[in-house]
Amino acid sequence: MSSNGELSATQPPSIGRYRILKILGRGGMGVVYLGYDEAIDRQVAIKTIHRQLLDHEGGLEWLERFRREVRAAGRCLHPNIVTVFEYGEADGAPYIVMEYVQGRELRDYLKERQPLPLDSAVAIILQVLNALSHAHAQGVVHRDIKPANIIVLADGQVKVTDFGIARMDASSDLTQVGMMVGSPSYMAPEQFSDQHPDHRADVYAAGVVLFELLTGVRPFSGRNASELMYQVLTETHQRPTQINPALPTELDAVLNRALAKAPGQRFQDAGAFITALEGLKLVEREAAMDGSTVIRIAPVQTPEPPVNAVPGWDATLLAQAEQFLVETLGPVAKVLVRRTALQVGSPAELIQQLAAAIPHEPDRTRFLRRMRVAMGGTVTATGLGSSALGSLLSHSQMSRAMGPFEQAALETVREELTLYLGPIAKVLVKQTAARARNLNELYQQLAEQIPATADRAAFLKRAPGQDSGSSA
Repeated sequence: MSSNGELSATQPPSIGRYRILKILGRGGMGVVYLGYDEAIDRQVAIKTIHRQLLDHEGGLEWLERFRREVRAAGRCLHPNIVTVFEYGEADGAPYIVMEYVQGRELRDYLKERQPLPLDSAVAIILQVLNALSHAHAQGVVHRDIKPANIIVLADGQVKVTDFGIARMDASSDLTQVGMMVGSPSYMAPEQFSDQHPDHRADVYAAGVVLFELLTGVRPFSGRNASELMYQVLTETHQRPTQINPALPTELDAVLNRALAKAPGQRFQDAGAFITALEGLKLVEREAAMDGSTVIRIAPVQTPEPPVNAVPGWDATLLAQAEQFLVETLGPVAKVLVRRTALQVGSPAELIQQLAAAIPHEPDRTRFLRRMRVAMGGTVTATGLGSSALGSLLSHSQMSRAMGPFEQAALETVREELTLYLGPIAKVLVKQTAARARNLNELYQQLAEQIPATADRAAFLKRAPGQDSGSSA
């Protein structure tokens, strides 16, 4: 919507019986609009699905299954679930009318403070688990629990969204074009191979979210979807207390069970997970006027500079380096960053020496690339911009990403986009590559599908050689 209230050229005046007020967000699956139901004087959120997602073999089968799942989600009436009001189709493409919730995605809280306070983190996940318990009782499995699908309201209430929309596992034909359900970082082991994971996959994902809230990092974080899948299937995650020693040791056992690789070894339902957390007595509850239970969440404030801040250094730069190093080196990262900053005179030296402390080459390369993405051109005043940091990477790595549209180059782009959009990235890369003229244009067009501004910028920073591009 323009400043004078007129609809933009790309915005439909209405969808079904709903008048469109503005665009709320865009993503790989479609566009979310703020709509108005004049019949009952109510604002709603309308999620549309891109028509091109149906233009492949098996698309009609997927659409029919999608209809059934959304209708099933409509049965999930719970204070911690965004309510689905209606399913419809316009011009052959489906849309879902949902409760309009004015809150913030949990992933925004994670960007501001990592980790969250213990009581806030547990209070959030308890509400998520309450939502899952209700949905599972209705026979509805979410299959894409992640911070982007968890909304925190101003009063601390939590709402889980996209029930029914996330369950898109359909046929083998759809699997071939990348329509695997879930976001790789939060997917249970069985979701990488099993056609029909059950509600215990949601329990696992809730465990991943809690782990991230408590430590600031995810249990597994491969450089791409393939590496991440290998880690989830075969490797053992760190204990939360290894990363955040301030946590009570009892949480290690709870999360170990929630994140068990075999579904039969996890909490068998969300209720059992709730019981385990409540047994630790980490949050306080109070009774609401209607007899329900209220869990209070402390507001997330802008963090103060770390107590170990180094004079003359950008605290944000040091925090980013520490955050990335924790994943490979553990809690010693904090000490290492501070000590190194006191010994060197420039950001370039800092990054070089920190990278040298990482024992394995893949982890070293990943650290350098992430620092380039995180910093972009924001620290040029201290002598290090994105191009300078990028030069620390090997020439072979850069040239592989900058080559023409060969399969290897497209695979690299797909892996990077998967970090932000999940498996739908495969479809989008294939479609966009057919019309993009060079690598720079490919990244630019794909970035438009990423809803979060920060994620969009990070993805674009992953594109090396944007100034030169390569012809297809």
